[in-house]
Amino acid sequence: MSFAATVTQFSFPLLALADLLRGALVLALLGCVLMFFRPLLSGLLRAFVLTLRPRPARPARNARA
Repeated sequence: MSFAATVTQFSFPLLALADLLRGALVLALLGCVLMFFRPLLSGLLRAFVLTLRPRPARPARNARA
């Protein structure tokens, strides 16, 4: 049994833990970025919805009411 195989065998649980921690860190950073840019993203989404389904003009809205 070589030294490289021994190190890989004993460090495998640590590698899995490191991958788990890195994934959690990436998810936390993504959540922070989304929270920081939430007003910008909601404005972009609202503008996109208005391009697909524009609001009727004011006289048309008043006529329906």
